[in-house]
Amino acid sequence: MKNETDIRFQLDILRRDGYHAAARIIESMQGTVSREAEMKYLKAFVRQGCFDEELSRDQFRCLWTAYCLHHGLDADTSGYDNDLKELWSATAEDEPETADWSDYDSFDNFMCRFLV
Repeated sequence: MKNETDIRFQLDILRRDGYHAAARIIESMQGTVSREAEMKYLKAFVRQGCFDEELSRDQFRCLWTAYCLHHGLDADTSGYDNDLKELWSATAEDEPETADWSDYDSFDNFMCRFLV
């Protein structure tokens, strides 16, 4: 993957320039955001957000897309569906209806746009 190649290249530069400790810290942080922690962040985003604005809804969808990519979730799989339902429960408490969703099915269609 290009991203991994870029990271390796930058780590090599840090090592070459004498920043071995920084390189080790960056390496140790790769892949350390847990699924649980990221889901908590998404729920906090929902609680603090206002989805009247299209930008906020788009940011939310982008965060969900990143979450799915980080954790290898494909649309319409059990892991994806379970996590999206959990997120919908949190969302429906504060924003059950917006210009882009009015129920779980429309929420699902909105959130998976960049994944299918």
